[in-house]
Amino acid sequence: MRHGRAKASRRTLQFYRLNAPHLKSPYKILLDGTFLVASIRNKVPLWDRFSKTLQHEQFVCCVTRSTLNELELLSEQSAKIKPSGDSEENNSTFFDRARQYGLDECEIIENCNDVTNTNEKLMNKRAFRDFSEASKDIFCLATDGGNNRAAYFVATQDDGLSDALRAMPYVPLFRLGRAVLLLESPSSASRQFTGNLEQNKLKSAGGLMTSEERKIVDKVNKKDKKKRRETMKEEQQKMQKRSREEVGGCFNERKKKRAKGPNPLSCKSRKSKSS
Repeated sequence: MRHGRAKASRRTLQFYRLNAPHLKSPYKILLDGTFLVASIRNKVPLWDRFSKTLQHEQFVCCVTRSTLNELELLSEQSAKIKPSGDSEENNSTFFDRARQYGLDECEIIENCNDVTNTNEKLMNKRAFRDFSEASKDIFCLATDGGNNRAAYFVATQDDGLSDALRAMPYVPLFRLGRAVLLLESPSSASRQFTGNLEQNKLKSAGGLMTSEERKIVDKVNKKDKKKRRETMKEEQQKMQKRSREEVGGCFNERKKKRAKGPNPLSCKSRKSKSS
């Protein structure tokens, strides 16, 4: 693993370790069908790569039953199509091998109905009508509780699913860049959620301040702001008065110059009287 990627992975894990304590070892990695097929196609040793990226912490790979069913259906559809050369045959083989990897190496999540029902309002609001059943299950599992309460890492190559998960806080994403496994840096939603939590901690003194004490503090702060505003206004008035006294009149007032006599250039010269 290159030094730059290893350093970025350490920073990302440190962010989640500090701000999302429920994301801790042993990590749970939720794999979708697109990721499994891409790993088989590019011959990526997933177990070794995950171990290095997660700093050799303990982890377990998970897959939903809907994902396995989806891979099985795709394999059957590819097998029915007559191959032009070896392309379709290879696709069917990739789907079979990806499904077999999920059966052999991953923990299978059988039932996602309970989580799906709790996130039904969120699904309707975001209108994920184009998502497959497998993608819907993965999204619901990774966003349970609004902040990934179940502490899943999600590995996917689906752009639509990735964009939807980036909009939710504390959902770490894995993806493959050809044969390179990448752990994405925390999304803007995760950073914004963390910033809001820190702001609330400052307002409530780390959660130790009651609502009544908060009201008293707000009242005192308003009085202090009003007093500072009045003090600044008095100081400005004093400065203006001092400036007027130094200038000898109104501040920034220019004295008008009075004409001492007629302009000699505009006056007609006297004609000499002829004798």
